[in-house]
Amino acid sequence: MSLLAVLLLAAAPGTSLERLAADVTHTVSAAGFEGPVGVYVEGGPAPINRAAGSLVMASLAALQLAPVPVIASDATDAEQRAREQGLRSLLRLTVSLEAPKLVIRGDALSTWVNFWSGSVPTRTGPAAAIASSVDADLEALTLAGAPAPPSTRPLELNLGVLARTAGLPAAMTLADVDGDHRAELIALVADTLVTWSSDGRVRSRVELGGALSTKPTREPFGLLSFANGRLVAWSSRRERAEVFTWQREGWRSTGGSEGLSVGPVTVTPRAGYSSFGRELSWAGKIVVWPEPVEQLAVFGTLALGVGPTGNAALARGQAPSTQVTGVGCGSTLADFDGDGTAEVVVTTARSTTDTDEVRVVSLGAFESTQARGGHVNEAAVAWQKKLEGRVILAASGDLDGDGFDEVVLGTWLNDTSAEFLVLRKSP
Repeated sequence: MSLLAVLLLAAAPGTSLERLAADVTHTVSAAGFEGPVGVYVEGGPAPINRAAGSLVMASLAALQLAPVPVIASDATDAEQRAREQGLRSLLRLTVSLEAPKLVIRGDALSTWVNFWSGSVPTRTGPAAAIASSVDADLEALTLAGAPAPPSTRPLELNLGVLARTAGLPAAMTLADVDGDHRAELIALVADTLVTWSSDGRVRSRVELGGALSTKPTREPFGLLSFANGRLVAWSSRRERAEVFTWQREGWRSTGGSEGLSVGPVTVTPRAGYSSFGRELSWAGKIVVWPEPVEQLAVFGTLALGVGPTGNAALARGQAPSTQVTGVGCGSTLADFDGDGTAEVVVTTARSTTDTDEVRVVSLGAFESTQARGGHVNEAAVAWQKKLEGRVILAASGDLDGDGFDEVVLGTWLNDTSAEFLVLRKSP
């Protein structure tokens, strides 16, 4: 790398877009891409796309990488256009405002076709993932067509006990089963489906039916998913999932179900293992996760998958290329402050039941840590607290109908009983 390049990358650009452009340029330079470099930008409103593209190209030009804008119908078409223009490398970038963060994602690839490739458009040379986020300043908000953010205060949360059980829960979800705009807590404890109201009162108990599994897991494991008035309950102790509907004050079984889904993501159990297979179906598209998924949380188009080895990743419709280490299975996504952007609730990856720690991390902080394959302890924390017991499950929903999410943590205590803790925004 030239002295000029070092000086340019070491400089501290002032605006959000300038910092993102510097991050992209650093990735391209460090990976050894050659010019001319094509730049294709999609995703956000046109003004912020054009601004991001212009700044990225200016930064690349300063490193003498001869950037060229690529106009294409989509990211796949952009690769073909880059080859037709004789470009040696291509950046495919997506810019989005995820308040309070401005985020750029994508990839960089070599598009040069050498003599030995002939007419076949083979890929050669380096490739790199691009992922960076910064706090959105007024310039970025204006270009994205968003209002300036109001003054904010630190996230203040309270933690309290909602319910207790003698056995460990295998699965848990929060859902408004009766239409009163207050979510109920539903947990699968052994073969019993237990439902609590938002004040901790037991509303229903019903036993699962169906044939027992020939390969049950050693520890409790399962999945609960509620959508369109139907609760799908699956336990690793049973061969098939079972469908329930709410009738007045209890659940009524309506038969079996072959599929298991969390929002738009369909998972497949691994017989005898407390995890689902790596191959997920996301809105009909096959996505292969880096490893088996033990817990899955979905927030809109965003999914958080946690594996049994303590690795976790956020993704939007495609397989993540990097993961965060040190994340416990009792982790989920929630919008505590009602701004439309999820916070990431994480626990620690540990096997003992003595103590645990719950942390709330902003989406941008988690994604930045994931982009570099870091440990969850490296992410800036918005709120944290130590707990008695080990958190084994987590789910989010609006328990009290105030428009803000609460998170219920299912904890495993030393006496092998379980406690459900509620994490909610302070009044």
